[in-house]
Amino acid sequence: MASKTIVVTTDVYEMLRRQKLPGESFSDLLRRLAAGKGKLSAHYGALADEPKEFFERMRKAIAAMDRASEEEMRKLVKR
Repeated sequence: MASKTIVVTTDVYEMLRRQKLPGESFSDLLRRLAAGKGKLSAHYGALADEPKEFFERMRKAIAAMDRASEEEMRKLVKR
């Protein structure tokens, strides 16, 4: 298989190295990252027309889930 050499700065190399899975080559990592999950920019502004109340309800729902998760974790730790 043909190969190419690329140059990246040390900070970028470290960012990539931290994302590598055990046994994964840098080529595998870059292939996985390039496949990605699509661009979020396509969804920019999707909630722009929602009223402030919508976001307040979402905030409260997320907070309730966080509390439930914390409570469940406490129960598991006590076992």
